[in-house]
Amino acid sequence: MRFDDEIVRAVKRQAALDDTQSPKTDDELNKIIESVQSAVASGSYDFTASTSQVLTQSGGKKRYIKQYDDCYSAESILCKCIKQILDKTFHIQYPNRNKTVHSVFDTLKAVKQMADFTIVKCDFKDYFNSVSARYVFEKYIKEKLSNRFETDLIDKFTKQTKYTYAGFSTSNVIAEIIAEQFDSAVRLAFADKGVLFYERYIDDTLIIINEHVEEAECRQILNDVIKSIYYDESIKSRPRCKTRFNYSKFIHVTRRELMTFPNKVKPVDYLGYEFLFVYNPNPKKHSDIVLTYGITEAKRKKYKKRLDNLIALFTHEQINGVANPDYKNLELLRHRIATFTSREVYQSRRYRQTVWKTKGFIGNYGELRYLLETDLIDDATKSFLKDLVTDAFTNAGFTTLPYFMLGSLGKSGYNLFENMKKNKTFLFVDQIGYSEPALKRLCSQIGIGLTDRNGKNRGYGNLVRDYLIKVKVGY
Repeated sequence: MRFDDEIVRAVKRQAALDDTQSPKTDDELNKIIESVQSAVASGSYDFTASTSQVLTQSGGKKRYIKQYDDCYSAESILCKCIKQILDKTFHIQYPNRNKTVHSVFDTLKAVKQMADFTIVKCDFKDYFNSVSARYVFEKYIKEKLSNRFETDLIDKFTKQTKYTYAGFSTSNVIAEIIAEQFDSAVRLAFADKGVLFYERYIDDTLIIINEHVEEAECRQILNDVIKSIYYDESIKSRPRCKTRFNYSKFIHVTRRELMTFPNKVKPVDYLGYEFLFVYNPNPKKHSDIVLTYGITEAKRKKYKKRLDNLIALFTHEQINGVANPDYKNLELLRHRIATFTSREVYQSRRYRQTVWKTKGFIGNYGELRYLLETDLIDDATKSFLKDLVTDAFTNAGFTTLPYFMLGSLGKSGYNLFENMKKNKTFLFVDQIGYSEPALKRLCSQIGIGLTDRNGKNRGYGNLVRDYLIKVKVGY
């Protein structure tokens, strides 16, 4: 593929995903493509021309990011081109959260029956901002590239950007290239100890071993692996990686420890789930290790805040001093609560493949739905699922719930617990889910236009995107 083709693909993909501007016409897209091609031909692009921001996430956590202000600038589009090149060259398989979680649940069912086990959970501290893009280029990328122009482009990019800062479209792929080397090294380092399970999701790693391994030894092994992968002294490029574990979140649980402290709960959190282990010296069933499941407190607070914000868009006449167009729009609020308490499934294109996407709370915590009517769900999580929505309206000052929350309608359509049991889904796939006329009715109910500025009917995929964005699910 010629590099011009990479530019065309990057521009069109950006336009398809751009929810901040009106859809681009073909003429506008062609002008952007020509502008990027001209910048490449003259070498006038500058990857240092990014801006820095500090974002405050839920819980007050600060996140440092870098990005290009204009998503259609030569630098921004070339970043996307680099990602496309590296994805193809390294055949990156990005972690699938739902698949990983399903594997965790299946494995834990067997773990509590084992004669001995060790569970280790660790994560990197500020991972993306700690990985030297220059180091990864020199150690892993350069030798795999055969095209001289592409090599020179990525060489210049890594020199000018230095780290895989969150916000750059290249950061995920560059950080994943070296993280896959970390995975292989960890599996090898623990191989003689009987690794029953190993998964890493971006910067979050869970290891389950079928024998007892002391915490100090686990830490030493992992530190040795980090040193060998991220701190190779033979690589002289600068800057160096700053990658390290966040030991304040390091978790180590063993059967022997549980037996030493009967009835003391030992939690393991992974990808928003919380697994609570306790040793029962007088088991009523065949296992003396009791395992219950839930959602971490941090994630419960995150979703509570998200729901509070949805309701605030209905109750607040102004947001940050600006007139709020969603004020008192009850129908829009209904759609937002309906999608918040459900999961959303749709299709998008990645290169030449159709990719299925799942969004929403139930999509993120679907493994719990098989346990809802059992005693395997912890009490805090069960109360959260049953009461979150009604409590949010009460806390927002509603003396009477909105009509759609009343009676059997509210119980069956806008409640996390009930919707999770049924796996309630908005399936935005024509022919098997919402038909095009049904999707148009949804969009019309919340004021989404069905035609573009030229009066042409908008396509199914564009309507899905606009609907998910307007109900605050995201696309």
